[in-house]
Amino acid sequence: MMIKSILVVIMGALLLGWVIFCGIQFIRHGKRVIADGEFTGHVKCEKCGLEYDVSPEEFTRSSLVKTRSVSKTQFKGGAFVDRPRYRYFAKKFYCPGCGRMRYARVLNINELNDIMLVPSLKVGARWLAAMAIGGIIIIMIMKIPMYFADMHAEQQLEELRQEQYEDFEERYGL
Repeated sequence: MMIKSILVVIMGALLLGWVIFCGIQFIRHGKRVIADGEFTGHVKCEKCGLEYDVSPEEFTRSSLVKTRSVSKTQFKGGAFVDRPRYRYFAKKFYCPGCGRMRYARVLNINELNDIMLVPSLKVGARWLAAMAIGGIIIIMIMKIPMYFADMHAEQQLEELRQEQYEDFEERYGL
């Protein structure tokens, strides 16, 4: 039983590691898809009020974000869709007017979300499928040593039963 417990812990660690790896790859690939996107963000510096355009690569540089959004469930194409509509979305960008990293309000954030929806869903589906397939493979591979551990435990149990039966026969003279 000890061997099987160790194998279960190893399998759990492998599955957790695989899920973490897929999550990291999803984030990295998602950033790459955004950086390769064909859009222009229109932003307005919150400090000096300068309006300027930013490239898709600049959207992936900083993760500091301030938002206010409203999520409304809508019925589209036979499914309920719950997507946020941003009333306010600001992110840190390099402001050419201030010469520093400043929060700038993204004026066309809802349009950008609509543009990047399909590519983002493709990335998510790809890594979700990879996570599921990898998890199934890890479970199937770990079933092999677990099978042999079960067979070994069953064999030891049968030997103990046989020894108890022989001791019982000796003790009571059957």
